[in-house]
Amino acid sequence: MKKLDSLVYLIHSLSKSEKKHFAVSKPGEQAQDYMILYRMIAKSVITDEDAIRNDYRQAARGTSFDISVHYLYDKILDTLVALRKKKDIYYDLFRRLSKVRVLYERSMFRECFGMLEEVIARAQKNEIYEILLIAAKLELEYLLRLNFPNISEKELYHKHYEQVNMIKNIRKITEQASLYGLLRHRLTHKGNVRSARQKKELDDLMVSELSISASLPGKEDSFERTKNHKLFQATYLMGIGDFSAALRSFRELAQLFENNPHFWANPPIYYLSVLEGILSSLRSVGDYGEMSFFIKKLENMAGNYSLEFKINVLCLIFQYKLFPLFDQGDYEGCKRLIDAYKDSLFDNASWLSPIRKSEMQLYAALVHIGLRKYAEAKKLINSIIFDHDIEYLPIMRTIRLVRLIIYYETGNFDLVRHESHSIRRNLSLKKEFSFKTEHLMLFFLNKYNLPILQSERIKMHNKLLQKINDLHEDKYERQLLNIFDFTAWIESKALKRSLSDVIQSRPRSSTFGN
Repeated sequence: MKKLDSLVYLIHSLSKSEKKHFAVSKPGEQAQDYMILYRMIAKSVITDEDAIRNDYRQAARGTSFDISVHYLYDKILDTLVALRKKKDIYYDLFRRLSKVRVLYERSMFRECFGMLEEVIARAQKNEIYEILLIAAKLELEYLLRLNFPNISEKELYHKHYEQVNMIKNIRKITEQASLYGLLRHRLTHKGNVRSARQKKELDDLMVSELSISASLPGKEDSFERTKNHKLFQATYLMGIGDFSAALRSFRELAQLFENNPHFWANPPIYYLSVLEGILSSLRSVGDYGEMSFFIKKLENMAGNYSLEFKINVLCLIFQYKLFPLFDQGDYEGCKRLIDAYKDSLFDNASWLSPIRKSEMQLYAALVHIGLRKYAEAKKLINSIIFDHDIEYLPIMRTIRLVRLIIYYETGNFDLVRHESHSIRRNLSLKKEFSFKTEHLMLFFLNKYNLPILQSERIKMHNKLLQKINDLHEDKYERQLLNIFDFTAWIESKALKRSLSDVIQSRPRSSTFGN
């Protein structure tokens, strides 16, 4: 990314309070020139470099455009760092460590060790082990340089002993976090468990994580290790389709965060994952009544964080307000909700992560399919298909199945056959990772794409009904059906009924189980 592109992105990411703070702080002789450039970018949607360069040269004659770009970029970063030190203990403690070095260089040793003691105490309280280790190393280094003033050998030995235990603790917690990272990577890139082999791979990770959790030294109530352990367990249970147990783990984890707000990251990405896990579990067991309580927590979370974080939180809020309507076939209600979020969310979709953006557009497309507005659905699906960031992720197969539905509904049966062949080839390469629902969809789309009599539709439905019931009893299949009930769409075609009618005629538990 060019420096100007980075600057434009950075300026448009500023919150109102950040913009206000920057506008009133204009130190330096170049303030007038870089503020001209700042206002020019902030008030315009133009991102073309030549246009911005020409406008700036006319407004600030004799000033180098490239120097102003670099200067403004650095000044904005300095402002953001200055603001963060008031909100984030990491920034504050790192700043204090810098002051410690300055005090030592000025031979102000009493003040130096006093501030180091304060940093160590705060880092221990907040379990910020990286800063704690740096502070402990600095303390021992300075004591060595000063020939260990006012410290006994026993006290020195104890400090070294604590440092060794600190390193062991950091190593164990890092291993614990790495196992959670591996778990999330496997679930993201391979999808949830669909075979015994996949479950064994996750079980191996679970056994390793349990072993590390049991071996961690120190306090049993450590927030970091408890968070990592419960987050791993809850995510694992979601991955194997045990939604009720996952919900219990996520609730325990949410309570842990509620009891320890000073441990939240900035932005609170882990707490966001917990709330998302709870909402996903509630949806999976069909408990919509509980959702509003946790959606409210999401609404209170965005606060003064970055625009990117706010938009991603807003997307979660939208999705979990949509699901109770979507899962009950109320597509008119879904469309009203989409319209309500158009300006705040859909028009700001570029701020979303690729997966979350794709999920949002996928559900919007499915709503249009439910309303039989296939042109709008096709436009949304095609925009996802062309996104190379998710090309090899499991969600892409679901998106391609939805595109097949659109082809089928619009009578493009040649495209149905061609795309089905491509999907089958992909499934054959990774047979163990495919859902039975995917194979049933491909069978139906290619076998029953010609007009047939109503009596034949009923016979066909009876043949498919047992297969559909078996799919609903399979906890692995429910993971795909939880995204969209493809079997309901099959029934709607087999019986020539609207998709909304089929979904509304089904009890929620028949689709997702408990």
